[in-house]
Amino acid sequence: MKSSFRFITLVFITIVSISSSFSQEIAVTLDNGKKVILHEDHTWSYTEGYHYDFSTIKDNRIPNFLRDGIQADKATLVRAVEMYEQGWRYTMPRPKSNQARWGNYDGRTTWWYGYWYNEKNGKYSSTVPEKAGSGYYEGDYQNRKGEPRRGGSPGKPSKIMWLLSSGGGVKP
Repeated sequence: MKSSFRFITLVFITIVSISSSFSQEIAVTLDNGKKVILHEDHTWSYTEGYHYDFSTIKDNRIPNFLRDGIQADKATLVRAVEMYEQGWRYTMPRPKSNQARWGNYDGRTTWWYGYWYNEKNGKYSSTVPEKAGSGYYEGDYQNRKGEPRRGGSPGKPSKIMWLLSSGGGVKP
């Protein structure tokens, strides 16, 4: 009886997600307490809750798995840890041409785009992922990896970009 209820629940949620007029991931909690994420490509995966103890986060106390070197308030750090635990990482823009360097706004220089990548679900985003009603961060699903852009140095990264990157860039 329970397994048929789970099946019916998953079928119903899948139908609802397919018929929605906008694409997004939907989080569902099953009766056994496990969370299932229904992806926009009609696949699903189990997810676990956060493993980090958020009560330990304090202003300017950056957890060791995030990139340090800047000052960040508690709200920024909480957001960065949530995104990190959901798999989001940021790759800083980098120079492609010899003349390109941070702070050189000469429009003739070429750069590789910076981009967001989710290590858990393989999704990309060209914009900072935003927290959806499901509690999960969603991007725009645009993959800019390997795409060059002309127009001079990009602006300084945000603190979230800095914290979730592994190198490169200039401090926000």
